[in-house]
Amino acid sequence: MTQPSHKLLLLTIVVLGIGLFSLDLYLPLGIGNGVLYGGVVVLSLVSPDRKVPLIVAGGCSVLALSDVFLGVTLPNVPLWMGISNRLFSLTAIWVPVVYFLQRRKSEEALRQAHDELEVRVEARTRELASVNETLVEEIGERMETERSLRESERSLKASQQELQQSREELRALAGQLLTAQEEERRRIARDLHDDVNQRLAMLAMDLRRIERKQIGDETATMHMISSITERLTRVSDDVRQLAYRFHPSILDDLGLVKAVRRLVDDFSDSTGLVAMYVHRDPVAPVPTNLATCVYRIAQETLTNVARHAHASEVEVELICDEGMITLSIRDNGVGFDLARASQERGRLGLLSMKERVRLVGGTLDVIAAQGSGTHVEVHVPLAVRE
Repeated sequence: MTQPSHKLLLLTIVVLGIGLFSLDLYLPLGIGNGVLYGGVVVLSLVSPDRKVPLIVAGGCSVLALSDVFLGVTLPNVPLWMGISNRLFSLTAIWVPVVYFLQRRKSEEALRQAHDELEVRVEARTRELASVNETLVEEIGERMETERSLRESERSLKASQQELQQSREELRALAGQLLTAQEEERRRIARDLHDDVNQRLAMLAMDLRRIERKQIGDETATMHMISSITERLTRVSDDVRQLAYRFHPSILDDLGLVKAVRRLVDDFSDSTGLVAMYVHRDPVAPVPTNLATCVYRIAQETLTNVARHAHASEVEVELICDEGMITLSIRDNGVGFDLARASQERGRLGLLSMKERVRLVGGTLDVIAAQGSGTHVEVHVPLAVRE
């Protein structure tokens, strides 16, 4: 209710109260017009101010009681009847006020209960929101944990598969190494028996002929001795080559860089291919096991180039830094299918090269494709020692 409306209401109540009081003064005491004050009180209940109904009810009560002494009295009506009539008027005045106050009290209690309920609902809502956030976080953590577990399971399965594959490759490598070792022993025994031994036997027979003087003149004897010397030289060279295949003594005598230089030169001479060699000498001597590993890989790679690559050029690069040995061999041959070659078990091939590098803590990278040549790169750390 606005301020002007409130003033108008108060003015109306005052005018009605004065009017009823004036009417009550000129009417006989027995007439129950005091009950009309109840209407004024009911009108005051419209006011938003809680004190207005009480003030109006009190004022109306005073006016109603004052009429007992100031109003007109009938001769045949006893005084107690007028007083009881006024008391009834007071009941009509105060019953709406009491009802109004009780209702206001009930409304306030209801409003307070509603406010408390809203507070409790809000607190409960915040609690549920907090629980929901915690639940969402727990669900997220559980999902993350499950995802990590799935990734771990996949990694474990992949590691198990790699381990199983490595075991199978190692078993295949061991079997092939034993087979290759036996074949090499048979070949060496055959070379020694069928070639070197037979040639030495022939030399021994010629020496016995000279010893027995079965050669004609001195010129023939000198010619025979010259022939024996040449044949002994060739036998010596063959024995040296045989020993060189087992362990190149040049590694011990001149070092890794010069040994690879000799290997590249021999490869170029024997195959007729153009072989370019780039190197950087090491600062300190290369340990024997590392030098042997790098040399054997270079030897195996060049052998594969000569047998399978159908190349016309080969580039060999050997870089020895302070902490790493890097060997790079690149050809312009026909290349090969790397995935298929890795699965083949009929030859030692890449498997033996990988195993050599693994034993010295290095890495082997092979880049190959059909028709685009082959690139083999080896990295061996110098931190590994014998």
